[in-house]
Amino acid sequence: MEEKKEFRDLLVNKHLHDLSFLWVKPDEVEQPYRDLLCHENDMTSTLSDFHGGEVELQIFEEGFDSDCYFREVLLKVGAKPVEYGVIRIFLGNLSQELGSAITEGRKPLGAILNESGLGYVSRPGGFLKISGKTFQPKFFPSLGGGFLFGRYNELVGADGKVLARIIEILPKENS
Repeated sequence: MEEKKEFRDLLVNKHLHDLSFLWVKPDEVEQPYRDLLCHENDMTSTLSDFHGGEVELQIFEEGFDSDCYFREVLLKVGAKPVEYGVIRIFLGNLSQELGSAITEGRKPLGAILNESGLGYVSRPGGFLKISGKTFQPKFFPSLGGGFLFGRYNELVGADGKVLARIIEILPKENS
């Protein structure tokens, strides 16, 4: 995959700045991660269905730059972490009401968009295979030297405007 500047821009936070990974094809993503990542649906409802509960949002860091709202998050179902993400949300491409709901930080972006009825699609730009030796955040269970999987994704509105760009990394699932 040709790496886009937009992807590199998401790697500037403290957890990802030295991230070592391989770009992989969808059929190289191990199960159950392939089912969780290799689709054009939103991650919030995908994770909720897989884990059998409501996805809750924990924000580590947030801020604004010239055209975006940025946040680094952990999504959980109950106490279980189900996704780490770094996201740039283009508030100018959303209604003021949606923008306010997003920046309140009470719900994941996918939940807010789904509840609003706004038409959008996920457009994965690539899939990541990440060594547990190089990415060992304290909020994920230990990998024991294994691999994590993730994706670079864009959420695109029905009008073709980019709503958000996201790096989504899933924790190891117990077999």
